Amino acid sequence: MYVEKKKIGNKEYNYLRTSVRIGNTVRSKTLAYLGAGNLTKSQLKKKIAKITKIASNKIQGAKFELRQNAANELDKLNEEFLSKEQLSKITEIKRDFAKKLKQVDKRVIEDMFRDFKTFYIYNTNSIEGNTLTLEETNMLLNEGKTPEGKELREIYDHINEKETFDLLLKEKPEITSELIINIHAMLLKNVDNRVGNFRDGNVRVAGAAFDTTDARYVLTDIRLLMKWYEANKKTIHPLIFAAIFHEKFERIHPFFDGNGRTGRTLINLILLRANLPPLIVKNKERKEYYHVLNLGHKAALTKTEPEHYKPIVEFCYQKLLETYQEIFAKWG
Repeated sequence: MYVEKKKIGNKEYNYLRTSVRIGNTVRSKTLAYLGAGNLTKSQLKKKIAKITKIASNKIQGAKFELRQNAANELDKLNEEFLSKEQLSKITEIKRDFAKKLKQVDKRVIEDMFRDFKTFYIYNTNSIEGNTLTLEETNMLLNEGKTPEGKELREIYDHINEKETFDLLLKEKPEITSELIINIHAMLLKNVDNRVGNFRDGNVRVAGAAFDTTDARYVLTDIRLLMKWYEANKKTIHPLIFAAIFHEKFERIHPFFDGNGRTGRTLINLILLRANLPPLIVKNKERKEYYHVLNLGHKAALTKTEPEHYKPIVEFCYQKLLETYQEIFAKWG
């Protein structure tokens, strides 16, 4: 609680207020009027003691009301992207996923994620032009056999993805601009030496209907992205948040190469940090995937605009459901 003084004309009025922190915002409510005039600390202390002794329930009620109002506002925001039924389905998946991780044998969990990684790595690298088949991916990642007739770069693409995912699954680190640079470097190890920093030259995405951030403003846009991240990570639903963050990241395109792989890795890190299962964007769906990303590119970089972001959110929702049903639901 705290005292707020308001001056109207030549008079000063004193109010007792309470506040609660919800996410990155603070919400306040007036509890009582303490009187007019320049009251001393002793006078204020006596008045506050009297009020709090009589009205402790009122104080707790005010805090509950602030939290409830904030929760209702967040529900309304999330429901601009996904329906109540869809949000409820994600909660159901989260509960089932947590149950599996808690109850099944450790070796079964390892096998479950090995299954996921095989399909995820095959698809995420296929989107970028990697030619290893699903069978060759399994042979490389799970049997330790290198497919013949493949470029070394394609082999490293897969190995790097596996090592990166394993590390992130184990540590689930907080996302920062430094971590993004490190994830990118891990994914492009032995593939591209342009790592360790954001790009300092311009790039264009072939066939894309949007312009990537000019090299002069990449650092500025990354800072804006991380500011948006910090402001919304505890309030927007994790799946909605991951989808919107992904679009903003891909629009900036902060690296010369590896932006798609890095961006999809970040989606799954956000989901894992929220105790949700990761998802797979399939190579055969890449046209739809690029389409919904392009629709999101119309939004302001610092805004959360449902009219532009609903398609990419809906797309990621479907990928989460499909991945869970096709992979995780079959284990344990």
